[in-house]
Amino acid sequence: MAVDIKAELTRPPALILAALAALGWVLFALSSVSATSVQKTQRLQIADLTAKNEQLTTDLARQVEASGALADLQAKVGATREELARVSQTRTDVQNELAAAQRNLQNVKRDLGDADRNLQSQSQRLNELQTNAETAEAQASDQQATSATRRGKKWSRRGRRSVSISRTR
Repeated sequence: MAVDIKAELTRPPALILAALAALGWVLFALSSVSATSVQKTQRLQIADLTAKNEQLTTDLARQVEASGALADLQAKVGATREELARVSQTRTDVQNELAAAQRNLQNVKRDLGDADRNLQSQSQRLNELQTNAETAEAQASDQQATSATRRGKKWSRRGRRSVSISRTR
């Protein structure tokens, strides 16, 4: 029995089966193209996600490093604050010492002014005493000269006495 394909294809069940087979092959081809497209899209997404994963890993490493640097900075800030407190205390101590030194300086200036006035007063008194001593010496010298001339009175031609006064210093 030879099968006549042309005759068989004219029968409705065979036509339906042939149409379904052709439709299956078309759907298979579309499915393959679609699967390839989906696979390509998925590969691109995987590549993008891998790149994003690497970027996020790098960002995480930077943040971990930055958090370590932040901890270092916080430690440095704490040390700096302690140093600032020590420097502030030292500054306060120095200011207190400066205030005490300034008070002492004012007292010394006042004492120096008093000593200067006392020195001027003593110097003036010494000058007065020296002047008084010189005056007393001169008077004593004059008295000696007067008593010496009285002992040996000399008369001038006109009849007057001449008195010689000598000063010794």
